[in-house]
Amino acid sequence: MEPVRLVIWDLDETFWSGTLSEGGIQPIERNMALLKTLSERGIVNSICSKNNFADAERELKKMGVWDYFIFPQIAFAPKGPMIREIVEATNLRPETMMFIDDNPMNLNEALFFYPGMQVADPSIVATLLEDDRFRGKPDTGMERLGRYKVLEEKHRDKKEIQGDNINFLKQSNIRVSFHYDIEKEFDRIHELVNRTNQLNFTKNRWPENREAAWDVFQKEFSERFPAISGYIKVSDKYGNYGICGFFMIGERRATHFLFSCRIMSMGVEQFCWNHLMRPHVHVVGDVISSLDGDVNWITIVDDVDDDSNNFIHDYAKNLKVCLRGACDFTSMEHYFRARYNVLGEFPLAYKSWAFSPWVRTIAATDALQTPKGRELLARTSIFPENYLDSAVISGDADIYVLSFSVEYAAHLYRSRSTGVTVSLCNDFLAGRDFSETSYETLVRNFGRDPGFSESEWEFMQQEFEFFAHHDIGMFMADVCKLFEKLKDKKVIVLVLNERVGSDDWIKSVYGNINRIVVPLSEIYGFDLVDYGKYVQSVEDLASPDDHGVHFSREVYLKMATEIMNICDRYAIENEKAD
Repeated sequence: MEPVRLVIWDLDETFWSGTLSEGGIQPIERNMALLKTLSERGIVNSICSKNNFADAERELKKMGVWDYFIFPQIAFAPKGPMIREIVEATNLRPETMMFIDDNPMNLNEALFFYPGMQVADPSIVATLLEDDRFRGKPDTGMERLGRYKVLEEKHRDKKEIQGDNINFLKQSNIRVSFHYDIEKEFDRIHELVNRTNQLNFTKNRWPENREAAWDVFQKEFSERFPAISGYIKVSDKYGNYGICGFFMIGERRATHFLFSCRIMSMGVEQFCWNHLMRPHVHVVGDVISSLDGDVNWITIVDDVDDDSNNFIHDYAKNLKVCLRGACDFTSMEHYFRARYNVLGEFPLAYKSWAFSPWVRTIAATDALQTPKGRELLARTSIFPENYLDSAVISGDADIYVLSFSVEYAAHLYRSRSTGVTVSLCNDFLAGRDFSETSYETLVRNFGRDPGFSESEWEFMQQEFEFFAHHDIGMFMADVCKLFEKLKDKKVIVLVLNERVGSDDWIKSVYGNINRIVVPLSEIYGFDLVDYGKYVQSVEDLASPDDHGVHFSREVYLKMATEIMNICDRYAIENEKAD
């Protein structure tokens, strides 16, 4: 290797101990002395560090070493372009430079930009002066450093070159995995929540005491439903970065969304935000990254620590899994999205109405697609444009996972002009019969314009008559129609909880649903996954007084795991068949 003429130092955990932006640093006397010795050998020094320039400059001046550095590149930016700035400013060949950094990703990023550059981790410092590459030439007056200081003056106003770092990231094979065993890794998560700043978007801190912090975590998680919480591991072809992120999301809002600075500029935070369906993140304080951006160079694996289990078959990744249900699937959806192409069919709030994936809608689709049926839908704007869209009708999915948990809320209305019965639900009505609620009352109860006119509401009152609140006979016929449409597909049906919960009527309805759905599923050869295996007491509910329809995080994880195991077996069998 060639003699070194320039040493480029990282700062955090390399030139000094600690991370400047996260709680302070400690000078390393040996490194400070090295600057003077190298300069007296004619070897100049520079900086490439992800930090705030003014803060780093202030600390280095306090140490009395700031003037030993030339062309310092200190910014929250990719290191490859910053190193390129140093190379172009000094007019030195990269082969005569040594870049010292504690992060393998940064070292390999430098090699991506300059394959001949010499790189090392901080362990080289202990024997650096004995290394022949650092012998240099006597320059006790530091004349070479002085010449570069003059050159630095000429370049002072030169704009920092950020460059296009995407090609490097694309070839880095960045992988992430999502994990949900929070208690097992709580010490590391606790550290992330309380110590990260630069990529901590929410900055909701916990008590320093572990037990108190765990209590706060439990309280935060139970405050919103549905809620998900997990941690994120990251690796690439250069190394494993361990647990680097943590999130807690409830009702589409993030209580925690944060990452370690060790994965800065890799696109991980943007990728994870998009993967988690772009929840609302109220950004607190300064962060050095935006969540916007299209990141297509990161891959999700089962576990970045397990090389034997990292490969998710292409067939499985492209497998289309339709999740059709209510709160249960909105609490499990994120587990599936890490592995499959998910088609979600969940409840939708639209113009004061609640449209759920009721089985009645599937059964009525053929009648509603006739000219009279389309005319009926067109007479009022309360129906969403995609009201009749379903993977059940199109056959687009490879696997269908069905939950009938929302059927207890199915209010049935019959169209007088067509005879078609549909499921509708509006919690702002004075009574189940539309004629019992005036337009003025509906507006007052809703609190704003409901999104449809008074004349449309008058049409609804005249056209629809209340038929029943969950008719078990119609439900049985509708399930038969649904199952017949899916008879050639892979189908997984959830068996509902009928034993634990505070609402006896709902448990009774769920029992009736199970007595219809379970035998029919067995006749059609569908798989069954039973909530009863995991819901044994009120401790398994989302809260002790829950009706019996919402469950703990552990229950949803167990249910999702059992369902995914069935999906994986199906994927493997079909891949072998192909």
